[in-house]
Amino acid sequence: MKSIHKKYLLKAHLLANDNFGKTFPNPSIGCLIVKNNKIISKAATASAGRPHAEEIALKKAGKKSLGSNMYVTLEPCNHESYNGSCANQIIRSGIKNIYIASYDPDPRTNKKSIKKLKKNNINVSIGITQNRTYELNKFFFKSLIKKKPFTKIKMAISIDEKIAWQNYNSKWISNQRSREYAHILRYNSQAILTSSKTIIKDDPRFTIRKKNKIIKYPPLIIVDNFLKIPLKSKVLNSLSKRRIIIFTLKNNKKSQNLKKLGCDIILVKQKDQSNLKKIFTKLYNIGIKDILVEAGGILFTELMKQELVDELHIFKAPINIGERGIPLLLGKSLKDLKLLKINKKKFGNDVYSNYEIKS
Repeated sequence: MKSIHKKYLLKAHLLANDNFGKTFPNPSIGCLIVKNNKIISKAATASAGRPHAEEIALKKAGKKSLGSNMYVTLEPCNHESYNGSCANQIIRSGIKNIYIASYDPDPRTNKKSIKKLKKNNINVSIGITQNRTYELNKFFFKSLIKKKPFTKIKMAISIDEKIAWQNYNSKWISNQRSREYAHILRYNSQAILTSSKTIIKDDPRFTIRKKNKIIKYPPLIIVDNFLKIPLKSKVLNSLSKRRIIIFTLKNNKKSQNLKKLGCDIILVKQKDQSNLKKIFTKLYNIGIKDILVEAGGILFTELMKQELVDELHIFKAPINIGERGIPLLLGKSLKDLKLLKINKKKFGNDVYSNYEIKS
């Protein structure tokens, strides 16, 4: 019997996987309702995180839910949704058995829903496929624990770990296939963090593209202590389509102009300008739980120094730039870091490696 329940939970995980990238700041959750060994309803978390997967699945199933089984990849919420908590909706629906992949780490729910469901004579099984929920929604679990965004660094580097030539003349190090995968990384992130130096040097658009078509404008966070970002920067042309947050020391005419354009200007104190931990806490408090960093070696080095990086996504191209190139890390190389390799792929001649930072 356990294999049958695992089969349905795995189908729920597929729904969550296919939906990932659309639900920030909430995790992506999948839910199935099964009766007489037949799927009568299925759903994933809605865009922007609401309504939850269980709520959508219950609405689709209607009265057919009575006496059925529910399979869901995370403990149903115990806090309020559109029609009350998911736990309360499940109790009202007449669901007989529920199979839950993982506990919800959110203290508003953590094990409380399970206790409530059992109290209302619903049979609860938990943990069959727990790791799958965690691996997909690491940002949710880790950001809740740290109270800071889950942070990933994306870098294209040469064999000798340089990110650019000294004069910055060459725009691309990685090949086309690597860059296409980089857009998947962007899609699977809530927001992009960069520096004013990167904006000035590269004038990037920071869009998400598929087959050369823009499909998404992710929120953009810019660390710009002295407000050097040019007002003609390409990213500022997309303010009607995305949120741009700028952290700066400057409260002046330029900051007011950027506000008028639609930027969120967050002032930091002089003593906080190099304290990225305080900036990250502010980001977490305004709902940014997952960040992809796309900037240069200076910001990367500072983030590592302040222990703010969770993962690295490195694209290594088969070229040698030489000693005068711009380094990936200041004063260090990748081998000096405590890394755990999660994944490795080849994109043509480029080698992509995904690392977890060991604590």
